[in-house]
Amino acid sequence: MNLRAKQRLDAVLGGTAIFLLKPLARLLGMALSRDHDIRPRGDIVIVKMLGGGSLVLALPALLGLRRRYPDLRLRLVCTGATRQFADLLGVFDEIIVVQDGGSAFRLVQSGLRALLAVFRCDTIIDLEVYSRLSTVFCLMSFARNRICFYLESAYWRKGVATHLFYFNRSGSAPKHYEQVARALGADIPSREDCRAAFLTANGLTQFTGTDGDSFKLGLACFCSDLALERMFSAGEWAEIATRALLDRPVSITLFGGSADREQGSALATALRTALPGAEIDNACGRWPLRETVSEIAKMDRFWSIDTGLLHIARQIGVPTTSYWGPTDPETLLQDLPGVDEAVHYRRLPCSPCVHVSDEPPCAGTRPCMLGHVRELSEEERNPVWIEVS
Repeated sequence: MNLRAKQRLDAVLGGTAIFLLKPLARLLGMALSRDHDIRPRGDIVIVKMLGGGSLVLALPALLGLRRRYPDLRLRLVCTGATRQFADLLGVFDEIIVVQDGGSAFRLVQSGLRALLAVFRCDTIIDLEVYSRLSTVFCLMSFARNRICFYLESAYWRKGVATHLFYFNRSGSAPKHYEQVARALGADIPSREDCRAAFLTANGLTQFTGTDGDSFKLGLACFCSDLALERMFSAGEWAEIATRALLDRPVSITLFGGSADREQGSALATALRTALPGAEIDNACGRWPLRETVSEIAKMDRFWSIDTGLLHIARQIGVPTTSYWGPTDPETLLQDLPGVDEAVHYRRLPCSPCVHVSDEPPCAGTRPCMLGHVRELSEEERNPVWIEVS
């Protein structure tokens, strides 16, 4: 199933299930009169299906819960892609994977297995802000406490969750995660403490720079199916690299997954043309994520669009340069100490659009990203998007 099909399934199946189950949930809530004191008394289950980078952002909150309740099991329900990021954090006692590849039947079947695994847990925390099916999953777990976020438009969670925390889309996502942990009695570790824990969990040491005459640059140029408008084309990356790196001894390593290998080859070709003499290594899909983290730690600098690898590089302490447009860095970047970074964001009237509009108003023309490559025209800087019905 592609992302769009999953989103449709979530809206239709999840919306229908909530409509049918909400009255029953309210009746059972009144009949059972359970004690919903928010402090955990048993297993804590985190639900985060998509977005491994979001789990990295949630590390302070998760580490705080881990340390506040060392005798309680901290478990995660996620997809296979997210599991790779979860393994890096070193905070979970158990990771339960929902198989979201293939058919809808396989997705539902593995989801039911995950539901049985967490059935009647004490506390379940849904970090999926926009999903209806994750809300249904939490309800059907029969957890004593079901903790969710709500938006001004996510009214479906009212009457289904036992505790609702407001999620401001223009606010800091890491701060929203932390407010849940604080409400559960946890102290939030310092950013230095979180970095030390992350480095220890992955067998790394504090970044101090690299040796060698050639400048080692890591490049994360690919992202998930959610908002492909975040990406640059191969030619656009070549223009950016030419401005910054021409006539400089440099070796560039391209980071991405196995599915990005072909696009990585096209990008490597464009970079070799733009930077004669530069060493270009297409490493997309070469290493599992943990080994990828070790390779990122060897870079002098890491360039990235809005990706999970960017959050990892920042957590390690590698100097970063990031490019934003459809998403807002102010909502997605942790406040990390001692990070040498350059953040480039082209805030147009239509930006950010991810999680705000179902479809990008630009229909994929990406003026917010093109603004990093060239000077925009007046019409591009002040776009007017009209949809004709």
